[in-house]
Amino acid sequence: MKTKACQELLNIEIISSAFQNKREDLSNQIISCFYSCYQSLFVQWAKITYRRYPVDLIESLAQDAFTDGVLKLKESAVSDKLYQSNANIKTILFHFCRNILLGNLSHEKRLADKNKKLAPFISNEYTSDTGEPESEEGEILQENMMLALAKMSAADRQIIQWRHLEEKSNDEIAKILAITTESATNRIYRCMQRLRKLVDEIGER
Repeated sequence: MKTKACQELLNIEIISSAFQNKREDLSNQIISCFYSCYQSLFVQWAKITYRRYPVDLIESLAQDAFTDGVLKLKESAVSDKLYQSNANIKTILFHFCRNILLGNLSHEKRLADKNKKLAPFISNEYTSDTGEPESEEGEILQENMMLALAKMSAADRQIIQWRHLEEKSNDEIAKILAITTESATNRIYRCMQRLRKLVDEIGER
């Protein structure tokens, strides 16, 4: 969709009317405008602002944050909250997306800290007895683990957290999942195999 056509749609009155009155055709056009006009700009801004993070990771988190930001803006329009701000729609959307991205990055930081504890279960080659990296290769391993965990399903990440970060026993995990200990053991093993495979694939790039 051309930028000029987008700009004609993207004002608070039109957006609020479209979403409040459930005008699907117009609502879809507005959402399409958001993506065609602003998504790539927001992702570029995130890459520049948070360049200390891996490019693939920040791009993925920024795209997710943009989608969530559009949904939050839609909810605000439906509840008639957009009129509480004197800012234009671009500024409102940016603030929504930025705040969501900051939350996602905070989560990734906590995940990265946990990776230091998880690293010995992936490879003993580059870590000391305390699990801290002994070399640049160890740092790379932990970064690759962060990327790999981000690619895994929420269920897999939860299993890994229970077993290797919270140090729950296989029996405890089995009770939480309401399955047999044997099934829990197999599930933990498969999760770790998937994690190792992803780490290896990322390391080969």
